[in-house]
Amino acid sequence: MMMNWKKPIRKSLARQVLESMETWIREGRWPVGERIPSEPELARAFSVSHNTIREALQSLIHAGILEAKPGDGTYVIANDRFTVAMNDKLRTAEIPQILEARRALEKEIARLAAENRTMDDLAELDRRWKICCRRSGQGIEDDMEFHAAVAVATRNPVLIELYRVIVDYLRANMEPLLAERQYDPEAMDLHANLLTAIQERNANAAEAIVVKIVDFDVACLEAAQQQGFSVNKP
Repeated sequence: MMMNWKKPIRKSLARQVLESMETWIREGRWPVGERIPSEPELARAFSVSHNTIREALQSLIHAGILEAKPGDGTYVIANDRFTVAMNDKLRTAEIPQILEARRALEKEIARLAAENRTMDDLAELDRRWKICCRRSGQGIEDDMEFHAAVAVATRNPVLIELYRVIVDYLRANMEPLLAERQYDPEAMDLHANLLTAIQERNANAAEAIVVKIVDFDVACLEAAQQQGFSVNKP
């Protein structure tokens, strides 16, 4: 019987370079916010022509992963195409919709963190909690890093990535509205209770507590908006 084999598709040099660059960005070798090497440097590193490098860079700029700043250089502005797509969706969504999505995501993350956490996860959560207790930095930053550690404790890479994108967006656009409330005694008590629930593998308690945490943030946002502050939606 004759088999129908598909002819292999050969990748262009520009495509190979593009995929290598995307891998470096995704793995953090070129972090978000960093200026990448110049075209001549990249051409030497990949042993290809300037035109090949330019084609790869233009593809990544068009995809929203890189941004060219005339007279300065080219910068990484997103980790991957998924982040770009999610941020585009978040920019067109209403704030209540984003907060609803966060609540649904946080509930499942809290449950899975309580069920799946390892001793290493608990150590990182405890470290992040102690940083919050010192109150030496930006409240919103410390809070989000604590919640990011909860997400990592789920051991689910899809949830971790989804949470990272949503939280980064909230942090970038709502920080002025939330920054002053993260060290509120009520918020601190809720986070302490969440840590205890995860330590005790109490998934039901963890879910209930994280709902209260999100509701607290929603109340803070509503209060700030009533006072005339607005969400910085690009």
